[in-house]
Amino acid sequence: MGDRGKALVGLGVFILLVTFPLWGRLAGGQPVPGRDDLVYPDPAKATDCIEARDWMTANHMNLLNRWRDDLVRRGVTEYVSSSGKRYYPSLTKTCLDCHDDRDKFCNRCHDYAHVTPTCWECHTTPGGGA
Repeated sequence: MGDRGKALVGLGVFILLVTFPLWGRLAGGQPVPGRDDLVYPDPAKATDCIEARDWMTANHMNLLNRWRDDLVRRGVTEYVSSSGKRYYPSLTKTCLDCHDDRDKFCNRCHDYAHVTPTCWECHTTPGGGA
């Protein structure tokens, strides 16, 4: 087997290792959660989110960290969204009004992504989650 064969075998092993979490989860019968599988808030509770849904999906952790830094460390008490709407930068006074079930909303994605947010070290746990 020449260098080309070794490279192909190495590439195959690399691809298997990198994709293991996905096919390992599928083989175990656990569904891969998609954004549409999440339990979103009842539209009667709120008409819109702080930012657009796609943006929030990708950046909510950055927004919450920014809020923490701005409010707690700098005393900034207002966040202006991209739509121009003004919010008090608080997880419990904004987000948790609608996203009130930690198991159904927060934990599904965090467990899938294997991340452990530190929100609950300071904030109360919303409905259904420990």
